[in-house]
Amino acid sequence: MTGWLGVALWGGIVGSDSTSFPQVMVSRPLVAGAVTGLIFGRPLEGAVVGFLVEVFSLTTLPIGAARYPESGTATVAAAAAYSAVAPAGLDPGYLVLALAFALAWERLGSVTVVLQRRANGRMLIRATAMAAGKLERRHLAAMTLDFLRGAALCLLGGLSGALLIGLVGPLWGLDSGPTAALLAVLAAAMVGTSLPLFSGPVKNWLPVLAGAAAGILVAMALLP
Repeated sequence: MTGWLGVALWGGIVGSDSTSFPQVMVSRPLVAGAVTGLIFGRPLEGAVVGFLVEVFSLTTLPIGAARYPESGTATVAAAAAYSAVAPAGLDPGYLVLALAFALAWERLGSVTVVLQRRANGRMLIRATAMAAGKLERRHLAAMTLDFLRGAALCLLGGLSGALLIGLVGPLWGLDSGPTAALLAVLAAAMVGTSLPLFSGPVKNWLPVLAGAAAGILVAMALLP
């Protein structure tokens, strides 16, 4: 129970971070997943789930009012689900299922972001003629609503994911070797797709190469 309460609180922070507060990049999947795993006493597993979702999120550019998948809360939900039901250690079959769940759940997260923006717009319209104090309260109300949205999304997603992954995981038919290779190929393909976004001077490639090396090490850790 304590773990799921932590998921709700952490999910509220992650959901708020991308637009409301504090905007310090904790909503990035790698960070969101690692902290979620830590809540369940499985930081490595959470970090690996976060890494897998991260490489799928590299090509997403949250510009302006564009609609995009909300990967942060989806990672919290998927990492919580994996940590709750997967066997000890890194199980490639359960990792594939956690990744698939995260990619689906982040689409639902994007819908809640749109609904949140519409609610904010309605509050702003009503507050245009208000005094500064009332306008500030409306602003705080919008931030609180964003926190509650993230908390509910992560808690509901984590519980739903745990149920689904727990049911489907034992039915996974591929051995750990081919499954780990599949994950490595998917991660490498997504990293390769995102490379054009980092084109520029040589110094700009140094963090890319460092990230690629870290990803290779994680992929190698998945191999039996």
